[in-house]
Amino acid sequence: VNVLGGLYVGMVDKGWEVWPCLNLYTKLTIGDGLVSQIPAFIVSLGAGLIVTRTSSRKDLGDEVISQVLNRPKALIITAGFLMLMTLTGVPKLPLLILGACCGGLAYVLTRTEQQKTQTAHVAEQERAAAETRAQPEKVEKLLDMDTLELEVGYGLVRMVDTAKGGDLLDRISMIRRQIAMELGIIVPPCRIRDNMQLGANDYVVKVKGQSLAKGETYPEQFLAMDNGATSGPIPGGSLTTEPAFGLPAYWITESERPQAELLNYTVVEASAVVATHLTEVIKTHAHELLTRQEIKNLLDNLKQRVPALVEEVVPTQVKPGELQKVMQNLLRERVPVRDLETILETLGDYSGRTKDLDVLTEFARAALARTICKQYVDDQDRLWCITIDPTLEELINGHLDRSERGTTNTMPPHTAQQVAQRVADKVAEVQQTGRNAVVLCNPQIRGALRRMLETSLPGVAVLAYNEVVNGIAVEAVAMVGMNG
Repeated sequence: VNVLGGLYVGMVDKGWEVWPCLNLYTKLTIGDGLVSQIPAFIVSLGAGLIVTRTSSRKDLGDEVISQVLNRPKALIITAGFLMLMTLTGVPKLPLLILGACCGGLAYVLTRTEQQKTQTAHVAEQERAAAETRAQPEKVEKLLDMDTLELEVGYGLVRMVDTAKGGDLLDRISMIRRQIAMELGIIVPPCRIRDNMQLGANDYVVKVKGQSLAKGETYPEQFLAMDNGATSGPIPGGSLTTEPAFGLPAYWITESERPQAELLNYTVVEASAVVATHLTEVIKTHAHELLTRQEIKNLLDNLKQRVPALVEEVVPTQVKPGELQKVMQNLLRERVPVRDLETILETLGDYSGRTKDLDVLTEFARAALARTICKQYVDDQDRLWCITIDPTLEELINGHLDRSERGTTNTMPPHTAQQVAQRVADKVAEVQQTGRNAVVLCNPQIRGALRRMLETSLPGVAVLAYNEVVNGIAVEAVAMVGMNG
């Protein structure tokens, strides 16, 4: 209203032009507004100070200074407002001086507040550290140990990171399901961690803190394995050895993969190499992963299906620890324990006759004969065997000392070494023909013979005659005798 009235007076009464009228009366309008509002603002501010200081014992001057200086942001806003006022026609020097003073004071107060906060934080850290030092050190967590671990070098971390396309975690989940289906045990979760002490492309598999296997893989390459039917070497490939089975292989790039497949090589990704190696380690050491707690879990699961069997046998006839030892003996030779019902029934039937866990293991193997045979027959249900001469069987049996506490082999070490060497020679002869044969012997010496061969021939299965079921064609291709 004041601006419009001023324009009318200036242009009609005084005959001024539009711009001088607008310039003059706009400033006069703003000035009139400030003159009217500033006293009201001061009165309101004073009333607010009086009301808010009723609970304070400071005088009014100290209270004003305290409230202004406690809020550096208010001084920053004031300094900014004063600087903006210099854009108007108001004298600039006083505004610049006041703005600079407010800004400088705000800066000093902000730095002081930050220093106080930092000092308080340091004091809090020192207090917490003092309390920690005063408390006794807790080392119990250092005793915790992961059952299954996979340590990888920094170059293999991308294989674990799903955000970068890594699929190793999915493969490990599939491994746990595969082992459960094949062996009948639940593999504990595998902890994966990076180890800066390893090479960039190295990995280590640990069971209960002990390193059992290691290998090297290249995430951006492929492994071409020689399956025995290849057509020749791969030009440009890096010769290596497949870590799980020891097969000759080449590391190749994506561009070399078609050529490798034309040469009939089996080509797999780097993550599959690690997963396969981990699977073989788990199968080889499955007996170490079968704990008392796992036995309890398996029994609880079986009890839901056949409660009468579990209640009858465990723990009156067979203790959980004894069941664990028998199942560990089976897993040590890669015999699946998925048919826990049959194993428990067999132990219940024969535990009254003997407490020798090795003998009970043999009874359990006989009950699982069909499962055992199916692992070693060819596609025509033929079982290729290396038999033991009866005279040699009698020699081995004569050195077995049996008691309720177990079976002890008293054979002299050099004699046992000779027997193992003769078996190894026959196995090598059969393998040269392209067949994988098992050793077939008398049930009374089977366990002892397997332990004799465990170090030199860990991958050779030893079966008893009573473990060969009907419908299996036995093909004896060699015999181990006293003289070879």
